[in-house]
Order: sequence, then C-alpha cells, then structure tokens
Amino acid sequence: MQQSETPWRGKAETVYEQLRTDIETGVLEPGQVLPEHDLVTYTGASRTPIREALRRLAGDGLIDLAPRRAPAVSRISLRSARALFDFRRLLEPAAIRMVTVKARDSTALRDDILNLLDRFRDLRELGSAGDDTASFLTLTAAFDQLLADHTPNEYLKRSILDLRPHSARLRNIAHSDRSRIPHSIDEHIRMCVALLDGDSDAASGAMIAHLDLVDRAIFRNLLGGESADILMP
Repeated sequence: MQQSETPWRGKAETVYEQLRTDIETGVLEPGQVLPEHDLVTYTGASRTPIREALRRLAGDGLIDLAPRRAPAVSRISLRSARALFDFRRLLEPAAIRMVTVKARDSTALRDDILNLLDRFRDLRELGSAGDDTASFLTLTAAFDQLLADHTPNEYLKRSILDLRPHSARLRNIAHSDRSRIPHSIDEHIRMCVALLDGDSDAASGAMIAHLDLVDRAIFRNLLGGESADILMP
C-alpha cells in the first residue's frame, strides 16, 4: 500500500509547490478562477493530486474552495493585510535582533550577509537601466530566507515561514509601483549594514522603518491603484 501511495503523494506535493509559488509571485493573481480541467493542463497532473494540493492551499488561506464553484486564488482583504503587518512588526524586528547577535560570532553568516549587501548595492547601481522588479523580488526573498534560516528560536522561525506566501503577495502589491523599489533597496542595505556592524538596535529599527513604509505602499496601492480590484468585495 505504501509503495502505491508514494507517487501520488509526491505528485500532490509537486502541484502544491508549483501553485503556491505561482500564487506567491503573482503569476496566479488574487481572484483568478482555476477550473479543475485547466489545472490538469497547467500542472500536467491528474485530478486527485490537484484536489489534494488545492485542499492544502485552502488551508494556507491561498485558495478559496466553495461547493459547486471552481477554485479561485483568494483575494486580499484590508483587514487581513493589516493583521499580517501587525504580526510582522512583532516577529521580524525580534528575528533580526537575534540574527544580528548570531552574526557577531559567525564568519559564514557574515559572508552571506555581505554577499546580499553587495547584490543590493549592485542592483541600486543599475538604477533605471531596465526592469529590475524580478531581480529585486528574488533578492528580497533571499534576505527574508536568510533571516528565517538563522533565527535561533524555532517557534519564531516557523511563524515567519508560515507567513511567507502572504507576505510575498503583499510585497508584489507594494512594488507594483516601481518607484518604490529604489527606496526598498536602500532599506535593505541599511538592514544589512546594521547586521554586519553587530548593532541589534539599528537592525531592529531599520526593520521597523522598512515594514512601516511597505505597509503604507501596500494600502496606498490597494485603495487607489491598479491593485484595488484584487480586494475582497
């Protein structure tokens, strides 16, 4: 029995990861309807692993499932966005404080932070030479992953990772206006510098300032920009 279940479960995991990534990155947009027959073509999987993946995504709050209706990517509510950022303001300043302390005695961690700092500076130097949105989102995701990987408190780490797909969706909204990107790059540079300086107060303060500015950009875009149509009615 176990041998026959393994391929099915493996395929369900593959579909789950594919759809979750596409929702996080905005390939599948909030409110987008996902008929099952379209998902068969989209993922190359059969209906059974697709249904299992959809159930998991619904549990994550990323898919809406309702009787006699096709699955749809969940829309974003102002209340949930506000609650998410209130929670992030509790978690992430604490996490970056811990990582700052850890980095004082870890050459490998400091090297990783320095690599990110150099990449952020390189991206800033590119300026408006092209559409740097994809590179920026990849780099900020790497920064977030570094904080999660090196946060010594397992409960804090798990909470940050659980929020990641929702944070990523809101990050896409915050930076749908590309004029926000250079400012966010500078904010990440300040956080990297504080981490390397071993200054936990500066690192925490830079994180709080960053979250406040991202929060404002998200709500500005949700209420008045092109992203307004992804809100829950």
